[in-house]
Amino acid sequence: MDIFDKATPPVQVAISVGLGLFFMLTCLMFEDTLELRPERPWVFASTFLLFYSIFNVVFSLNATNAEKYWTQAIIGFVVCVGALGGLAYLISGLGMNDAGSFKWIFIVITISYLIFMSIVRAMKGIVDFAQKEEWNSPKLRDKNGK
Repeated sequence: MDIFDKATPPVQVAISVGLGLFFMLTCLMFEDTLELRPERPWVFASTFLLFYSIFNVVFSLNATNAEKYWTQAIIGFVVCVGALGGLAYLISGLGMNDAGSFKWIFIVITISYLIFMSIVRAMKGIVDFAQKEEWNSPKLRDKNGK
């Protein structure tokens, strides 16, 4: 089996949220010694949301059942936003509005994700249409131009 077959959107969500939680907790362990800012968990939340977005769009190119993949991908993105945002809130104690400009970072990542998914979906539709289309060879003309 190929990595593209195994990396379904639920698996991508689990990896993104798991890595986000790992880095947030690691940051929490070293908070006193490194004198980190309290917004650091929000940095990791936005980072792993961006990772999910990028890898999800790339893996969608190889999806065998595009409709199922895209439905799972959009639901997975919403779950990823909620889980990473919730973890960042619980670990940092700061809400999204209190953590600086992370609200806008999440909005930009969301809009970018939707735009890239739309582009990939359109590209995949064009390629599928082109592959199904029967291409006839051009009609040969005789020397008189008939």
